[in-house]
Amino acid sequence: MRIYIGAIGKKVFTVMLSSLQTSDPMTIRERLEIASHGSVQVYDGAMALKLTEFGFSVEEIYRFVAPRRTLARRNANGEPLTVEENDGALRIVRIADMAKRIFGDRAIAFDWLRKPNRGMDGITPIDLLESETGARLVEQALQQIDHGIYV
Repeated sequence: MRIYIGAIGKKVFTVMLSSLQTSDPMTIRERLEIASHGSVQVYDGAMALKLTEFGFSVEEIYRFVAPRRTLARRNANGEPLTVEENDGALRIVRIADMAKRIFGDRAIAFDWLRKPNRGMDGITPIDLLESETGARLVEQALQQIDHGIYV
């Protein structure tokens, strides 16, 4: 699934939502220019709800991206997500992609994300995805699992 993420001059960039890999070749300068604007932006408010295709519940999307009324308003008005909302969407997709790759199965990955984790003091990994710092802790745990370290 491709989504439009922005334009610099006349060059339009898209992203593959399933892998977060850019589909258009970008130079380092173009990547820096996008990053200097805060973040890439998803210009379709309805795209956030498509995150259910990754296995997230609608309630989780409202929790990690934006509240129900905010997403409804953005969708109705064709507004882009804010930088913070966009970062939340990209964060959960990044972690879901990583977990699926490591566990080899989306259901197993989401089971792990939603169960209390002893290595995280009984907190569920998905609860840590509200912040980038928490997401980095989840990534670290997933990398340890990927390298055979019990977490």
